[in-house]
Amino acid sequence: MSEKFDAVVIGAGLGGLSSAATLAKNGLSVLLLDKHYKPGGYATSFVRGRFEFEVALHALSGLDLDRKRGYMYRMLEDLGITKRVEFVKLPTLYKSVYPDFEFVMPAGRENIENVLFDTFPKESEGIKRFLDRISATNAVLTGLQRGGVTKEQIQEHFVKYQDKTLAEVLNADVKDVRARAILAQLTGYFGLPPSKVSYILAASGLDTYFMYGGAQIRGTSHTLANAFVESITEFGGEVRLSNGAKKILTEGGRVTGVITEKNEKIETDYIVSNVNPFALCNLIGLDKMPESFLEKLRSKPIAIATTCVYLGLDVPHTELGLDEFEMFIGSSYDFDRLYKTSRSLEPTEIGLATYNLAYSDASPPGTTIMVLTTISNGDAWTKLDPAQYFETKTRVGDRMLKIAEERVVPGLREHIEVVEVSTPITNMRYTGNPDGTILGTPYTPDNVLGKRLPQEGPFKGLYLAGAWTQIGGGYQTCLMSGNWAANRILSEVKRK
Repeated sequence: MSEKFDAVVIGAGLGGLSSAATLAKNGLSVLLLDKHYKPGGYATSFVRGRFEFEVALHALSGLDLDRKRGYMYRMLEDLGITKRVEFVKLPTLYKSVYPDFEFVMPAGRENIENVLFDTFPKESEGIKRFLDRISATNAVLTGLQRGGVTKEQIQEHFVKYQDKTLAEVLNADVKDVRARAILAQLTGYFGLPPSKVSYILAASGLDTYFMYGGAQIRGTSHTLANAFVESITEFGGEVRLSNGAKKILTEGGRVTGVITEKNEKIETDYIVSNVNPFALCNLIGLDKMPESFLEKLRSKPIAIATTCVYLGLDVPHTELGLDEFEMFIGSSYDFDRLYKTSRSLEPTEIGLATYNLAYSDASPPGTTIMVLTTISNGDAWTKLDPAQYFETKTRVGDRMLKIAEERVVPGLREHIEVVEVSTPITNMRYTGNPDGTILGTPYTPDNVLGKRLPQEGPFKGLYLAGAWTQIGGGYQTCLMSGNWAANRILSEVKRK
């Protein structure tokens, strides 16, 4: 006997959660399936000893917590999330730590200008040009989604730059290598150095973060995932965990249903896939997939993954001399070198996040939770001889600890109560993503916006959400992606 739902969402990552919530809120009967026993994908936590560790979130952007007017805040409010989750504004954006220079980037455009102009007076005009430029580009991108931009604006701030990298634009405006490094510091979030990352993608991300600042979630991002499940249920939707999709049914070029891992047959007119596209192909059957879709998959490389060292320390952060939530510790201003060394399993740069500096009760009283992160080439990890995995994982983690201890936190090892290291292999095990990627495919100029996989799948009624499609990987982008996929379905239902 089969069941019938208006829509089935496969995968309870952020894209799937926001899609299911949007559909359910608008009156569709919705079933969300996920093979894991808890929702969230990368938006989750784990417990070791007396510490609960945030897996992935450093800063959530797009909220504008002061005015509650950011796109992300309004979307989360509409879906009933803001009443269930406490967002904590981060006082600054980040601290950059280089061998000869340290710099704290404040939040807010005016504050950023003031401190950058004071620090780099000879670069003031160029810095202002760059900040104005990314602001104009971001405004046009927002306008393209909502309407209200002129052809001249599109030509000047979008078409002109669609094939440019961030470095090509930034370097024309700003000459001081230190100022460039500070302005491009967050490109680690985008998984590529300035010389490779799309200017348009970077402009949108940087301007949003500079303008609104960042936020953390009290109680880790697992709280966010649970809040979505509560909202979906409240709106009349259903969530089944520990029960993924085993097969997607199609007929006449259209999706017709799903067979679950528990062999339940679900009939539906619409499916939102929040799994990676390779897994999607297997669910449908490679023999049924259009060659054009398969060729698009083959033509795109896999984006970077991460290696993380999770630390539970037996001392409060105040005794360690830490005063900034997010630090980027670099050995030089050469971001291409960072990218190259990290991909070779020899990281020289790390990010350091101290969660008690976001909210004091992130760990038990008198302790600290800290996470060290570096980008990693998943392919290098998957090619390891399994017998070398543990030794390599230990060596890379130890190297990251050494950077933190020598550069920022002297005596760090003396206070470690709990330590856990994750690698791209860990990411693969828990998410199924090829090479453990966190971003799907890279944010190069030829693979952003409409050049990524479309949200309309290769069968009628099939839509894609998450890192591999529009707009790409990351918390805000995946949440937006799920919302957009749902709105496409709602528009089709309305037309019918």
